[in-house]
Amino acid sequence: MVLSFNNEIPLNTWREFAFTNPHSNPFQTPEFYSTFNSVPGFSCEAVAITQDEKILSLAILTIQKESGIKGWFSRRGIIYGGPLIDINHPEAFDLLLTGIEKVFARLSIYTESRNLSDYKHFNIIFTGHNWKYIPYTNITLKLEGTNLKNILAGMKYNRRREISLSIDGGAVYRECQTYSELKILYGLLSDLYLNRIKLPLPDYLFFEKMWQFYYGKIFIVIHNNKLIGGSFCFIQPAKAIYTMYYCGIRNYHKKIFPTHLAILAAIEYGINNGLQYLDFMGTGIRGEEYGVRRYKQEFGGESADFGRHRKINSRLLYHIGKAGLRLLR
Repeated sequence: MVLSFNNEIPLNTWREFAFTNPHSNPFQTPEFYSTFNSVPGFSCEAVAITQDEKILSLAILTIQKESGIKGWFSRRGIIYGGPLIDINHPEAFDLLLTGIEKVFARLSIYTESRNLSDYKHFNIIFTGHNWKYIPYTNITLKLEGTNLKNILAGMKYNRRREISLSIDGGAVYRECQTYSELKILYGLLSDLYLNRIKLPLPDYLFFEKMWQFYYGKIFIVIHNNKLIGGSFCFIQPAKAIYTMYYCGIRNYHKKIFPTHLAILAAIEYGINNGLQYLDFMGTGIRGEEYGVRRYKQEFGGESADFGRHRKINSRLLYHIGKAGLRLLR
């Protein structure tokens, strides 16, 4: 077995493995790798274990940090969606983790796999490399074999009523069509993260590249010719749509709920394009109060506990960074 990096990984084999693997997601494709690396200030590394030109395990590790002095205390390696693993070769995944640790221990304070599928059969390998399991929950909404009417019927009464009020009030949703629309939507999202969520948000160029990316979809909500909300999603063709970010003008109108329609736009796209489900991409740690979880639950769907796996590379800097994040909030 051979440990390979970046351009050493055969492109066609990589693409095939990314779409046929049981853990497939758009964040482990060569297209996401090239898109993420094309944004100034962003970088990611692809690592794979190959044998006889066949990929047995692969992960794209995005390297992220804030600007200025905060960057030193916020360096993190994120594997969106989780690694791709050949279930018949768990030993290849063991070698993959070894390769990740050797290369990225000095580049990030911690490394985290944000799983969007079930890795319980590989927990023993994760823990053997000192990756800690975090019971992080998620919600997925089944789209296959249904229609928008049935999806709405499965929502909580208030969510269904608020969506109906929004549409009756003249709000509409569609795909983003111009750079001007994209910039306005990013401004709404940036304001939300700066003033309410108080968490880091990628620069505008990331979302522009995402929009240009074949598997990136951006939806907007409009009322009286004013852009009032939207959602930023990734697509796995024939499989799922992932709501990575969404937003709406807070308290815009007592009968207009832009954030609801931003998610409804992604739901309707998924139904119309034969996708199996919508993935809400995280609802917090199991057992901890989390308002975002309650919001997402009202769309219906099924809860899942795929969790996250985290490896701390510098415990001192990790705890300093956590304390700083709490202060920021």
